[in-house]
Amino acid sequence: MKRKFLFLLVTFLLLVLAACSSNNSSTEATSASESKGKSSNYPEKNITLIAPYEPGGGTDRNARILAEAISKNLPNNVKMIVENRPGGSSTVGLTYLHNSKPDGYTLSVAMETGLAIKTHTDDLAYEWDSFTEIATLVSGPQLFVVKKDAPWDTAEEWLEDVKKNPGKFRAGIAGVGSIGHLALEEVKYKAGLDMITVPYDGTGPTVQGLLAGDVDGTIVASSQVDLELMKVLFNIASERTEDIDAPTLNELGLEVASDSWIGLIAPPGLPEHEKSFLQDAFKNALEDPEVIEKITAGGSQPFYNGPEEFKKIIEERYKINEQVMRSNGMIK
Repeated sequence: MKRKFLFLLVTFLLLVLAACSSNNSSTEATSASESKGKSSNYPEKNITLIAPYEPGGGTDRNARILAEAISKNLPNNVKMIVENRPGGSSTVGLTYLHNSKPDGYTLSVAMETGLAIKTHTDDLAYEWDSFTEIATLVSGPQLFVVKKDAPWDTAEEWLEDVKKNPGKFRAGIAGVGSIGHLALEEVKYKAGLDMITVPYDGTGPTVQGLLAGDVDGTIVASSQVDLELMKVLFNIASERTEDIDAPTLNELGLEVASDSWIGLIAPPGLPEHEKSFLQDAFKNALEDPEVIEKITAGGSQPFYNGPEEFKKIIEERYKINEQVMRSNGMIK
């Protein structure tokens, strides 16, 4: 009798354990299925693309061109909507992004200023590597211009003259700590030049200062070049631009290559599926002839790199800027 009882008890316990195991497996499978289904349905609602600058500028314009193109191909009748969050040379918008959920529904365009310059000079909630890098999107030249009646016709003449006359050349900059400012400081540092930098509040006033004779040269985008009033001596970017015939400093033997790029980032911890989806969406948009035409009309060009290369670009600029800023006393 006891043996029969023990046999029944053991059999009962084995059945209970088997049922629990089956239930757990079913629950895990259902959970995994739901998780997979949720990820594969992305996006299910509108995506916010932060433009951390005022409306109407080049970054805002390129963001809107790409958001419009991508919205045409998003599933589930979803749109990508640009939202301007200016302030702090883009750090206000990037701080907002950093504090957002990493669900793929809040993204931001970003430039060197907010990621690799202000991270040296400002007390921020994020570091240069705090975000999920998705891709670089567009880039533009950094053209060094002087007035039409200036005594220099080539970059070589300008470099020779500035070296012979230290402390005399006045270079206008569109704000302390701007991309153009750091590019000029890099030229000064690597070429051994002694120039005076004169800060203005934006590129427009800087160009006005040049034409008025208050400064001797400045950096502009190709869309801001007026060849009837200016001469372009060189391009600080890594490659020549098609619409302006000017040598790069690399061509002249000076190791300076500072591209004015715009990239796409997300909050830290973005899932791989959403990251891959966004990479493909922006890559496809940048290959669209209509998008390319709109981007180039504004003086930029498609500049696609995946997340690994994008991170390398940010890190390289971060390190170069640190070296340059330490040399001129901007940071200790």
